[in-house]
Amino acid sequence: MSKYGFDDKIELPKPTATPKSRPVVDTGGFKKAVRAGSELGFVDREPSRHLKPGPKRKEPQDKVSIPGPKRVTDEFRDFCRVRDITLWQGLELLLEAQRGKAEGQGG
Repeated sequence: MSKYGFDDKIELPKPTATPKSRPVVDTGGFKKAVRAGSELGFVDREPSRHLKPGPKRKEPQDKVSIPGPKRVTDEFRDFCRVRDITLWQGLELLLEAQRGKAEGQGG
């Protein structure tokens, strides 16, 4: 038995020395069709490049998942919604306010 688990009874085709060559494709017809479409007002709808949605990230990103009472998480979401800021911006705002209090107390 071979290392692949087949008996010697199976005959596999011998590999060919030269791969079959592919026929040359005439692109003239394709180019004519694109030109005719352009003349009729059709435009290329292919994206020029793939962009990720959202703003460009300027610093490393991370995630925080904090389980807690629904009343607290809902209040925080409302806090951010009223100010029209993202959750991370709301967290940063609260942290800055806390730092300001700590500095005001001398410590």
